[in-house]
Amino acid sequence: MATCPTCGFTFEPADPQNTCCPQCGTLFVATSESVAGEPSDDAPAASGPAQASAAPEQPTSAQNGAPENDATASSGAASGNTSASASAAPAGVNPTETFPGAPETSIAPQPVYQPSPLKRAWMDFKASPGKLWIIFKLALFQFVPGVGSLVLNGYVYTWAREQALGRHLPLPQKIVRPGVLDNGLYIYGVSVIMTVALFVLALLSATVFGALGLGAVYVLLVIAFIICCLPFFAAMYTRTALCGRVRSGLNVKRAWSLFAAPGKTGQIFAATWAPAIISIAVTLLCEVVWFAVVVGSAASVAYSMPSAYLPDSYIVAQMLSLMVSFIPITLVLCFAIFFVSTTASIVSARALGYWVQDFHPEGWPEYQENVKYYMDRAV
Repeated sequence: MATCPTCGFTFEPADPQNTCCPQCGTLFVATSESVAGEPSDDAPAASGPAQASAAPEQPTSAQNGAPENDATASSGAASGNTSASASAAPAGVNPTETFPGAPETSIAPQPVYQPSPLKRAWMDFKASPGKLWIIFKLALFQFVPGVGSLVLNGYVYTWAREQALGRHLPLPQKIVRPGVLDNGLYIYGVSVIMTVALFVLALLSATVFGALGLGAVYVLLVIAFIICCLPFFAAMYTRTALCGRVRSGLNVKRAWSLFAAPGKTGQIFAATWAPAIISIAVTLLCEVVWFAVVVGSAASVAYSMPSAYLPDSYIVAQMLSLMVSFIPITLVLCFAIFFVSTTASIVSARALGYWVQDFHPEGWPEYQENVKYYMDRAV
């Protein structure tokens, strides 16, 4: 038996000296080693035609169309990806397969929490530098009848106007500045006109309900009307400060459209009544303290007087000294009331600025007319 040194095919040679492999056609000499199965070192190399005929049986990496290293790397990467996928996914489950009824992976965006106008106003108030000194000066203005309310309303509603127009500024350090007295005067005019109108309406309604014998119903209606009037008047004052006109504040129809807007009525009630209730509570407390001090002092003076007859001059002197002693406590309690009410007015007006900001007042025709008027004056 002879073994081909090229393809390793074993066959029975016809001529050991000139053997031709029937499998690949290689010519070689069948020596004793080749016959035994191992080619000898003296075996001649395959001829050129034989090598050419044997070449198709030995494909090279170049004939396969890719380098040997790339093929090895590709096979390794493929095997690595396959093993990684097999280890990541459970047995028998396709990781890319979706099942009917599976929950959505996308999460709907959650609405951003927006604090109420009153809370934002309180935060702005707390963040304002020098706020106590500003309130102290405004409270002192309240001791001047007429002027105090004019300055206070002008100051607080001007600050509300700035917020309504998108100018987020702290409390101004200067009390009387351009626009403050104008806004205070316009608001004062609207307040006087509406007070007279409501007084006439109250007289007419009292006459009608009194004639019908419905006094209790009339009282309940008056209480409900007062509760609604405070926020409604606040909406009118805010419009007055924004538009800079008395007639804009007296436009009841436009004020009602703001007051009755969906989702806005409760906010304006909270913005006006929450600070007002605190102010009213502090006022009642101070009045109770003042009454207790006055009654207690008068009783102690009366008890200390002798039972004998006293001249009138002595009694008058005692009364005058008692009244003079009430002045300091009265001033202190009045200042406490003015301090708290001023703080409540500032926070409430700022909340109204946030409240009306959602209505985009910069696009109102009355506001644009007011801006044009002042621009023409400046030119």
